[in-house]
Amino acid sequence: MTQGPSQALLSVPFRYFLKRHRFERGGKVALIDGLSGESITYGELHDRVARVAGWLTRHGVGHGDRVACIALNGKAYTELFMALAWIGAVAVPLNMRLHPKELKFIIEDSGAKALFASGPLVELAEAAASGMSALSIKILDGGPRDGWTGYGELCRAEGEPVEPDERVSGHTLFMLLYTSGTTGKPKGCMIPQRSWTGYAMNMATCFRMGPEDVYLAFLPYFHVAGFGTAFSQLILGGTVVTAPLPNPKLFYGLIAKHRVSIVFLVPGISAAFLNDEARKGSDTSSLRTFISGAGLEAPGIPDAVEKAFGAMYYGIYGQTESGSKITWADADMLRGDPTTYGHVMPFFDYRIVDENDRELPPGKVGELCIRGETVMAGYWNRPEDTADTLRNDWHHTGDLFVRMENGQVKMVDRKKYLIKTGGENVYPQEVEQVLLGHQAIADAAVVGIPDEKWGEAVKAFVVLKEGASLSRREIADFVGQSIAGYKKPRFVEFVKAIPRNVSGKILKNELSALPTTGEQAV
Repeated sequence: MTQGPSQALLSVPFRYFLKRHRFERGGKVALIDGLSGESITYGELHDRVARVAGWLTRHGVGHGDRVACIALNGKAYTELFMALAWIGAVAVPLNMRLHPKELKFIIEDSGAKALFASGPLVELAEAAASGMSALSIKILDGGPRDGWTGYGELCRAEGEPVEPDERVSGHTLFMLLYTSGTTGKPKGCMIPQRSWTGYAMNMATCFRMGPEDVYLAFLPYFHVAGFGTAFSQLILGGTVVTAPLPNPKLFYGLIAKHRVSIVFLVPGISAAFLNDEARKGSDTSSLRTFISGAGLEAPGIPDAVEKAFGAMYYGIYGQTESGSKITWADADMLRGDPTTYGHVMPFFDYRIVDENDRELPPGKVGELCIRGETVMAGYWNRPEDTADTLRNDWHHTGDLFVRMENGQVKMVDRKKYLIKTGGENVYPQEVEQVLLGHQAIADAAVVGIPDEKWGEAVKAFVVLKEGASLSRREIADFVGQSIAGYKKPRFVEFVKAIPRNVSGKILKNELSALPTTGEQAV
């Protein structure tokens, strides 16, 4: 079978794009550190990466070796990833929000040989790596510290830059991205270099990302969307401006200074960014694309974004195992149906199946399965989990979807969050969407709790808008105006905030663990 152009492109390593940009746009700025203001062109970046790769090679890091990284988004962190790709080493980005014991598990599970950290996180890194003799190299992007090599030393190191490892291709393992572990121990998703090329193809096709764009890289690199979107921009020859923390004032300053055209935020941050006082008087005229999560934002956000910035709003859905965003919906789709997830990305094959993996017709709820070149190669050292998730040559997402007559798809809920009450199925996300439509409700989440009579009961967690007042009965009655009575919450707990992970997904395990009291009954 003749290899198509997209397949051929997916087989090349990341260094192919770095080399090409060196020749075609060597003087163009590739990276800007949002805090220090330091920048580097594509021509300089190619040489810098070769030198850092040379230092790593001379100090024993080679093809297949894992390097754990706990850092804030920045220029040095981005360069390090490219150097690891250059020699065929494997990056293991660590979630800075985890406890040192959780980080230690990931470092040990991955078998990391080296550790990279940025200055503000060095104490956390040391706590996680305590007693681990296997970590023979420690690199710090920051001031001098005993036991650590400064990143600047790598860049100034004497010796010739290392030649690219010819064994490295698009199929070479590049990253272990660990899942959030909300249902058990985190699992390392094995992501090859080709995944980021496929990610870039999806970004170019669906969002028109290209060399003229400037992307604000706030989403952390330990998240598939954070790393994937930043590296898509570098693969496509545009400019990346790093932002280490969710600070709206910093964001607005960087947008104005560097003429940022694409931002990618998440529910819980996007509304705060939109409503922050710093927006007044800020020049945001360069923004053309605003991306956030599908099915997780309040219904009015797309209109508010487009009115405030004149930028196109998009909602997306993805997961770590996919190696890319999976679906995309533009503002018109969301206005037509706020619950839609839009269309599956063009470089995925997909189907919706029943419990026996039989494909279902439109209108029937089943598990979304996908396949494509960005999908993970499997879970690190977990063959049984890999076989289950990738069975029959399809990645089983664990998410329940329905395909509508117009060709769009809608997520009903996570398979594991399905509530069975009195023999009926209740999908929490459906109830959450109704709750978010109330003008007095700022945020909401729904879980199932044990019930002696019905098996499970529906419980809602509600965040009221400032100054608003609602009774539990009023909330339940409001839900009953739109969907079946058995889907109405039987318990309502008022909370100050809904716990979410970095991608905006609700941490329902935390909510389910909270006690339910009699006063919460409707």
